Amino acid sequence: MKVKCFSTHSFEERYLTKWAQTYKLDIDFLSTSLNKDVVSLAKGYDCISCWPSDDLGKEVLESLHEFGVKMISLRSAGFSHLDLAKAKELGMTITRVPSYSPEAIAEHTLGLLMCLNRKYLKAFQRVRDFNFTLEGLEGVNIHGKTVGVVGTGQIGEAFARIMKGMGCSLLLNDKVENTELAKEIDAKYVDLETLLSQSDIISLHCPLNESTRYLINSKNIDLIKPSAFLLNTGRGGLIDTKALIDKLKKREIKGVGLDVYEHEENVFFKDHSDMGLSDELLLRLMSFPNVLITSHQAFFTKEALDNIAKTSLENINNFFHQKENLKENRLS
Repeated sequence: MKVKCFSTHSFEERYLTKWAQTYKLDIDFLSTSLNKDVVSLAKGYDCISCWPSDDLGKEVLESLHEFGVKMISLRSAGFSHLDLAKAKELGMTITRVPSYSPEAIAEHTLGLLMCLNRKYLKAFQRVRDFNFTLEGLEGVNIHGKTVGVVGTGQIGEAFARIMKGMGCSLLLNDKVENTELAKEIDAKYVDLETLLSQSDIISLHCPLNESTRYLINSKNIDLIKPSAFLLNTGRGGLIDTKALIDKLKKREIKGVGLDVYEHEENVFFKDHSDMGLSDELLLRLMSFPNVLITSHQAFFTKEALDNIAKTSLENINNFFHQKENLKENRLS
């Protein structure tokens, strides 16, 4: 079976190669992102493997179907870049990696919080300049604070457990309540407005869909306390960036940690150091001293990369051998 792997990054190729050999897959790696202009590169392949930045909209899916591609294996948990309804209409099999390392993302979220609160980056640079003064480096104790976790799937649960271990009180919000988790960590499910207004730390861990797009928006962002931290390692579209910038301009939020950005598709995973950025919203966000942005790297651990490669290629192997355990990772 022939597989074309789009948007292959150098950091993942060795893991993909390892599992391709294990499952005896004939796989061709391509660094090019999939879109309607290059979709013809999928001709002659039974299956393609895709990264979250690849375009899997209606037009691309129709072309893939015409070229005889039978299956698309996503190297991600999220699928907001995919027209799922069209894929189902065309009868194409789509699989994903629903869980690869929730702890990796939860731990990165904590890292963003600690860097913002204790100003590690400023302290590091100050000491490198032989400046050992402490003015401007004051933080607050995380212990005893109220943490609001929006989205209590595996990642949200992992983050909630970490914060419980740090001595925090937990408020939770999700359409589907994890009552066992709430009981175990003595947390309480509340509506979003209550969570935003009562939390000292707010962390977003929900998927992006029509009901969660702009979950944080101009209508509810002012519920967030000026002394609160807002963290997003979920999806960029969960926050209305313009509303967040307005909040920051008014100095009504203590700190913002983002591993994702609303318009990251043409920015993240690329080197812009020679040309600079033209994204004015991102540049404005980066201008605030209390905003810390990382380039969608929360997942980026050895364990997670290996799990992503293993599951995505295992899905391909199971599809072509009609194995039953494909079902748990199947979207269509």
